[in-house]
Amino acid sequence: MSEKQSIKQKAYELLETGFEGSLANKLLSGFIVLLILSNVIAVVIESYGPIGQKYQKEFYYFNVVSVAIFTLEYFARIWVCTQSPALDESKPIRSRLKYLVSPVAIIDLLAIAPFYLSFIFPIDLRYLRMLRMLRLLKLTHYFRGLNLFIDVLKKELPTIGAAVFIMAVLVILSGSIMYGVEHSAQPKVFDSIPSAIWWSVVTMTTVGYGDVTPITFLGKFIAMFIMLLGVGVVALPAAMLAAKFGEELSLRKRQLERKVESAVKDGGVSKSDRVYLNNLAAELNISQDVVNKLIKSFDVEQAVTSHCPHCKKPINSDSPTNE
Repeated sequence: MSEKQSIKQKAYELLETGFEGSLANKLLSGFIVLLILSNVIAVVIESYGPIGQKYQKEFYYFNVVSVAIFTLEYFARIWVCTQSPALDESKPIRSRLKYLVSPVAIIDLLAIAPFYLSFIFPIDLRYLRMLRMLRLLKLTHYFRGLNLFIDVLKKELPTIGAAVFIMAVLVILSGSIMYGVEHSAQPKVFDSIPSAIWWSVVTMTTVGYGDVTPITFLGKFIAMFIMLLGVGVVALPAAMLAAKFGEELSLRKRQLERKVESAVKDGGVSKSDRVYLNNLAAELNISQDVVNKLIKSFDVEQAVTSHCPHCKKPINSDSPTNE
């Protein structure tokens, strides 16, 4: 490996290992996470008029420094992305283009793009602050559970989309029915189908603001069924996600377990095996702590099965058995 490649590999590990690496990795990750959270807090505090006006210059300079750091991080990740096991190092241009359109790279770009675009296009300060809140999404780099959630969401998108479509149909139908039933009794409250849909959404999600309520007997009777129906329908996408999240995590752990078991049975986990297992764990969004525990568990199991349970001597598979 050339000196340049060695530096790039170290930079990749520094940026991508996160809190599971060396002290330097943990310090860098902690600094970036702290900077992200500080940006969000600054946006919230800045929106309060008296403080925002008094410390306007300080908030601006803090934002400039933050954008500079996030920009350096963004281009550094583009440079080192070819070291990822998921990308082809022999084709750096294609690999970088593939990385640029990945969700994590798009999130990093969205975190800094509004600042630079504000110099070209006039952007309302309120919208600019709102866009700065997108920096929270950068936390997906440092918390693997978020990446796992995004992966599950992508896989279950058709199913969840179908559930959301059914929910939307029920909301529109129930709103239309309530408009027909309540409009004559409350022409100002249920003045249109969109107004009735507002009531339907508030009711089906069990929020119940109470600003719009049916007063006719038929309206109340229909509302009872809509409330009962809403409890199950609205909770359906969340229940599907929770079930799939657990299933996906179990599948990934089993896949990693098979690889660890295979490495241990082949004579122990070598240095190259360890690198492969760590890379696989990174792809599966599983922490290295889990890898360490699995290796230790299979090492103990291998030691137990390769020794006689009575005399504790090593069992030689080639030795003849007593008839």
